[in-house]
Amino acid sequence: MNGLKKIPFFLLLLVLFFCLHGTVENFGFIDAREVAITGLVILAAVAVLFFILFLFTRNYASAALTVFFIALWYLFFGALHDWIKSRSFLSFLHSYSVLLPLLIIVTIAWSVWVHRYAAIRVKMFLYLNVLLLIYCMVDITLLLNRSLAHKKIFIAPVAFDPGKVRSKPNIYYLLFDEYPGYKGLKDSFAFGNDSLYHFFQVNGFRMLPTFSNYDYTPFSMSSILNMQYVDSNYDHGLVTQKDIQQRIAEIKDARVITIFKKMGYAIENYSIFDIADQSSIAARNSLFPIHTRLLTDKILHNRLFRDLGWLLITGRFEIPGFRKKYLYHIDTDNHYAEQMVIESTRRKNNAPKFCYAHFLLPHGPYFRDSLGNLRIFDAPADMYNMFDKPAFLSNLKYANSVISSLVTKIVQSGSTAVIIVMSDHGFHNYTTRADYDPLNFDNICALRLPQKNCGDYKDKWSTVNFFPYLFNCAFGQQMPYLKDSTIWVNE
Repeated sequence: MNGLKKIPFFLLLLVLFFCLHGTVENFGFIDAREVAITGLVILAAVAVLFFILFLFTRNYASAALTVFFIALWYLFFGALHDWIKSRSFLSFLHSYSVLLPLLIIVTIAWSVWVHRYAAIRVKMFLYLNVLLLIYCMVDITLLLNRSLAHKKIFIAPVAFDPGKVRSKPNIYYLLFDEYPGYKGLKDSFAFGNDSLYHFFQVNGFRMLPTFSNYDYTPFSMSSILNMQYVDSNYDHGLVTQKDIQQRIAEIKDARVITIFKKMGYAIENYSIFDIADQSSIAARNSLFPIHTRLLTDKILHNRLFRDLGWLLITGRFEIPGFRKKYLYHIDTDNHYAEQMVIESTRRKNNAPKFCYAHFLLPHGPYFRDSLGNLRIFDAPADMYNMFDKPAFLSNLKYANSVISSLVTKIVQSGSTAVIIVMSDHGFHNYTTRADYDPLNFDNICALRLPQKNCGDYKDKWSTVNFFPYLFNCAFGQQMPYLKDSTIWVNE
């Protein structure tokens, strides 16, 4: 008991609670190693701050209590800010210019109070140590319960007969996010996209009349790569973070990937998702939190950068280098994926390869004009104006140049390569529901399948049936096709 009154275990326990609570909230979607590394980094920062304050105060108890208070609101700032925004009577605290100075003032007052009264320090040590021990024990119990009750995502295998496979060409799966199909571009943009379609025709592609099953990337990619519809145990009108993470887990161990690995294919992943044992190309996914961002997305500096980071990458407060690293990181990831596909064409593997590259093109923000020049944004509203159809169309024309460049290099590297150019859904940002449905599901799907005489697609097939079609045509299988439908998901 004396130890609980004298030793600031609560500094360690606060970090432990932060990691445990985040793991419980995101159970099954964050790796223990990532949690441990994050916890150690935070603990090191807490230790450094404690050492600095101790040098000033020469009182380890008051230094520990001050560090605790700072770490508390720093780590849980996002949760605090979200709670304040959900209470109308606290609207005067919503602004960072009010909330942050208030937190600093309260921290100073707390520091003076605990430094002045020794008896309070003893009571606070005991209270915080016991309280956080209880909190950690509760979360450990919850974690154990979830571990025992957890059922690993099971995706039923499909019948695939390797004995029917006669050849194993390299396969390049190039996914261009939010690229509309012919009807979507013609009806909404008055753009026929004739040059790209002519390019496909000259290079031996077939334009398959597909439409997407879902209007949201994680759901669409899960259905495509698993050749099945997503389990309907979610609210279509209000998708949660857990629903999104479930789709990401389904993509990681998708049926299509399993089949290619079974055939001896080497998997090359240049996408925004983890695939098999390969991580995504993005350190931080721009569409949804992944990896350690699930744990750290709400701490102060991440929340500040999300909401106010624009001030550091444009205008008088601009920090050199931040613009490219943070403002244009999606564009950087797109360029990296392009370069990796090009490098893949130069490598001669002993095993055949399945190369999956996912480009956030022409998906917004619309960073490039039709000539590939970077656009300069003067304000966040300009960058995040996803309803800017001229900017979208210009970015799409840039995407066309990426497609033609990659296809040309792949064909030059080997004439037998199978090339798939597909999108997960069409243009998102229509202003009326009449345009949104069905045009949002209108996607592009071009297939180059050399020396194969396959049966025709139906007049209109959905993307859930694309890979069964490919396996039937290119690998001699007889996979059944699913009934086609579209499912609206409110992200």
